[in-house]
Amino acid sequence: MDKIPQLIHEVLDDYFHLLEWKLPNLLEGYYLYGSTSLGAFEDGYSDIDFIAIIKRKLTESDIKKLQEIHKDMQRKCPKTILDGFYIVKDDMLSLNEGKVSSVRFNDGKFNGFTEFNKNSIDAYQLKKYGIHIKGQLVEFNYEVEWNVLIVNMRNNLNTYWRAWISGRKRFPSFKYIGVLFDLHMVEWGVLGVSRLYYTFKEKDITSKVGAGEYALSVVPKKYHKIIKESMRLRQGNKKSYYQSIFGRRKDSMDYMEFMIRECNNLFE
Repeated sequence: MDKIPQLIHEVLDDYFHLLEWKLPNLLEGYYLYGSTSLGAFEDGYSDIDFIAIIKRKLTESDIKKLQEIHKDMQRKCPKTILDGFYIVKDDMLSLNEGKVSSVRFNDGKFNGFTEFNKNSIDAYQLKKYGIHIKGQLVEFNYEVEWNVLIVNMRNNLNTYWRAWISGRKRFPSFKYIGVLFDLHMVEWGVLGVSRLYYTFKEKDITSKVGAGEYALSVVPKKYHKIIKESMRLRQGNKKSYYQSIFGRRKDSMDYMEFMIRECNNLFE
């Protein structure tokens, strides 16, 4: 609990007040994971990742009330996004069978019903790094099959991330221009593939900045500038390492393509 920033406590106090007011006695237990549990929460840049264990299945009326709660929280705290899952306790206790149903919210919006898989990075982080915040402790008795998780992450690398790069190489396009001017896009891409490399290599998870620091110790020096720039952007520091946005764009794309190759080379 000591590693949780005061801002998160304040946001969650408001959230729990709304939850108890509109949906009393729904919550069984509440956990934080992600950047918060890794001690890497950055105000204005990190989401508050959560798993809410609930006592019963949600009705249509319940979901409407949750939509109101998340909409109110997003309006009140627009830079602090609550991103998480609502899972019935009995379902969570049966997660070792593979996957269970959950209700997802992000950016103040209902993202629908989705499967929560025991071999997902969310389930891995929750079990290893999750922080119990409120309610009853729930025993997470599932076992993550690491080999399956890695296969899923390699698929993500070679589908989502390859397509991400390809879409930003087409000129002229909004995505191409985005890497020049959208600073979030730069740090998202550079640190995102760095995180995957860390996981493949170390068989664990780290924060985006932690992945950047790790990459600085293992990749050729010519890529250090774009890694440091991405870490700067993630941490909200103002002074750029670049004078040219075109140079930054080129370095970010070159680094991402390099890291995808390096990730795949680990499995050859």
